[in-house]
Amino acid sequence: MTRPRPRPLPRTSPRVGLGTDPRTGTPAATRTDPAPIRPDAAALPAERGAAPVLRLVPFVFAEAFGRPPAGVWSAPYVLRLSGSRSGPGAAVPLSWRVVIAAAPRADGVVRVGSINRPHESTEIDPAVGVGPLPEWARPVFAGTTGAGGLDLLVHTDLPDNTGLSASIPLTCVAALAETAFHDPAAGTGPRARIRLADPPLGAVALFGRPGHITLIEDDAGAVEHVPFDPERLGLRFVLTVPRWADGRADEDAPPAGADPDRTAAASPACRAALASGAIEAHPLGAGGPSIAVVPGAALAAVRRALVDTYTRAGEPAPRVLSASVGSPCTRVA
Repeated sequence: MTRPRPRPLPRTSPRVGLGTDPRTGTPAATRTDPAPIRPDAAALPAERGAAPVLRLVPFVFAEAFGRPPAGVWSAPYVLRLSGSRSGPGAAVPLSWRVVIAAAPRADGVVRVGSINRPHESTEIDPAVGVGPLPEWARPVFAGTTGAGGLDLLVHTDLPDNTGLSASIPLTCVAALAETAFHDPAAGTGPRARIRLADPPLGAVALFGRPGHITLIEDDAGAVEHVPFDPERLGLRFVLTVPRWADGRADEDAPPAGADPDRTAAASPACRAALASGAIEAHPLGAGGPSIAVVPGAALAAVRRALVDTYTRAGEPAPRVLSASVGSPCTRVA
């Protein structure tokens, strides 16, 4: 069984404020939409039609915690296309995703494990307090309020050194998982709370639409959707991650507020992508990762050019990954 797709939405929408349904402009609490039909989380590993990662995460959860999960959620990585880091601009959810499996606990303890880091599980016991947390687990705990205990297992599609942060999707799925099993903090809906934690990009992860670009209208996270379908236009987002990115500083990393055209010109990977057919390319941060918007007809040429850029400089061939615009946060089981 494949992951349920969101039902089609109107091509235009009213401006959306905190705690507002983006499809109707009405408060989320007043919605009466029927609940979607979802597969059972415990049976998901045996669903032959399910995506491999959606079978893997609940299977590993059961092995790690000794019981099946009660729910599985998925959320997209978000790419900011324009604007400042925390203010107005444009962004899209991507098809690379974070997946989390969860089950409630009665003792208030929150335990978190990671498929990407199998030896780094951690927990918070409210009776003891919060101790040191590994960096990867901080967004998960940030998405919870302490309303109740949870067992959580996370999987991220991308490594840490890609320049695309997993923090936003991890916070979103953790908050939605907690709210599914425990009452959230008084007067705070889960989606409004996530948007307040990271208003602009959190809004895109929660309310982004397939086939649309999301305009972030202010630093409070109000959004508007504009039709933009890369797949129909034959476009892909191509991510380049140097193999030496871990631990190496990159002199070409763009400073905050830098002109994207100038930073792209300073990056060898971006120059190679643009010269071989990419429509747009820019660096994503320290360590040398970059992303380009590439027509399908130029995809192979861009891949070859990116690999050649590094191998001719005596470096290992980089990871070259591609994605399309993704769907927003959703419960899949």
